[in-house]
Amino acid sequence: MPKITHPVDLAWTADVEASMETFGNRARLEIIRYLEGSGPVPRGDIVDAVSASEASVAQHLIALEKTGAIVVDIVQGRRHGRSPRYSVAENRIKELLDAHQDYLLNRRPTLP
Repeated sequence: MPKITHPVDLAWTADVEASMETFGNRARLEIIRYLEGSGPVPRGDIVDAVSASEASVAQHLIALEKTGAIVVDIVQGRRHGRSPRYSVAENRIKELLDAHQDYLLNRRPTLP
């Protein structure tokens, strides 16, 4: 059976793609859960809490920030020498979950 890498379907919106990026990885789920209960916190605290390497956590945080699932208190280009603090963007998490559920239940998105 062929592997589906990206559905050719108008229902596969940017938010559905972002939800897969956000929720399709156990480490990212654990980071979100930790931040929900403990944020805002620096990356080192996240590394200690989720039992992952610094490099792995850094990559996951970049991906989560890109989808909007987490927010950071220091802008990307100004972090050198500083310790940014990460927290969950609850409204964005809800948007992504809604988009994912709408896709799975075959609900068509409303067009603007």
